[in-house]
Amino acid sequence: MCGKGYDVVVVGGGPGGLSAALYAAQAGLEVKLFEKKKEWGRPVRCGEYFASKEELARLLPRLKCIDIIEVPEEAIDARCKSLRFISPRGHEFEFPFEAYMIDRQEFEHHLGEKCLSYGVEVELNTRARFYPDAEGGWVGLSREEAVHGDIIIAADGYPSMTAEAAGLPQYGYATPHSVANVIEYLMTDLSVEDDVAEIYVDPKWSPGGYAWIFPKGQRRANVGIGIREPYVSRNVRITDLIAGFIDKNKTAAKKLEGGRKTNLMADTLPVDGPLSRTYSHNVMAVGDAAGMIMPTNGGGIQTAMITGRLAGETAVQYFENKAPLSSYEDAWKEQIGVEMQNSRTVRRASDKVMGHRIMLDLMLRLMGTKKIAEMLLCQMPGLWTPLIRLMA
Repeated sequence: MCGKGYDVVVVGGGPGGLSAALYAAQAGLEVKLFEKKKEWGRPVRCGEYFASKEELARLLPRLKCIDIIEVPEEAIDARCKSLRFISPRGHEFEFPFEAYMIDRQEFEHHLGEKCLSYGVEVELNTRARFYPDAEGGWVGLSREEAVHGDIIIAADGYPSMTAEAAGLPQYGYATPHSVANVIEYLMTDLSVEDDVAEIYVDPKWSPGGYAWIFPKGQRRANVGIGIREPYVSRNVRITDLIAGFIDKNKTAAKKLEGGRKTNLMADTLPVDGPLSRTYSHNVMAVGDAAGMIMPTNGGGIQTAMITGRLAGETAVQYFENKAPLSSYEDAWKEQIGVEMQNSRTVRRASDKVMGHRIMLDLMLRLMGTKKIAEMLLCQMPGLWTPLIRLMA
């Protein structure tokens, strides 16, 4: 069965897929993009927290494509000046950190319109499948309706059917400790601070993960929890846990009292760092599909954009200079690999105390604000580093 051929076919229209498609199209490649949602960014499945370009440049000093980390003004809901970390017993550790709370739908619409302006062919509301062949592969609703791509970019989230079909270790990654279940409400009628993002570590209400209150302005906030199965008591539902956090966590409940819950979302995220291999014959995986979420803080929008851009650059070099797709993995390891590995090491070490409320609280108090900030921001915490590596 014959279908139209493209240089690059992207499966998934989130920040990673859009960034890959945009760069490849800007360089003159013929690009097709499939997205399963009916419209960009909706429904939202994200905390929508987005570090400023200046903070990201400090966190990822080897990153070369920092220019892509831009947010249009119309996609900014609130500006945060600091990040506050709250321990199981309510001790607070706050440090300066500039970030935006974005409107994910508006943000992806902006990227999608840029892709269209450079000639990317887009099919929304299409749950495309990948059918590999020796020259790349076919992508579409079915093999009969598919189009051909010389290079395929898997940007279809986690778990990625595209990455799995390409032979990447997608489902082999999914051990109980390496995958988090996430649930979040957009809450309204709140009295939260509009310029402070909060992260709560409380094994009682977010076992194996953490909870958050991220302000969206106009008395709104994204309020959610992430959990992992090994830390959850039997017969406890995630909906009961988030209700407990909202109503019974002493610090959070005071701020959320009287709030109204809207827009429930749920998702599953990889939280053990990148896949052991992120490329195969004519396929590259980016963003969540490649495990590109920071294990210590859950950040994934910008790592998706970065890996998408690097995959787009690799596609261009493939056609111009016959560069192997292995250069994509070399590039992300060079530019963000150290921080991804640090984040995974810290998360694995924290697993040793994650289920012990008192011990976790004591450890955080001993570390103090500076070391907590370093760990959250994917750096190794100074003199604590040998202990962290031993625990991991």
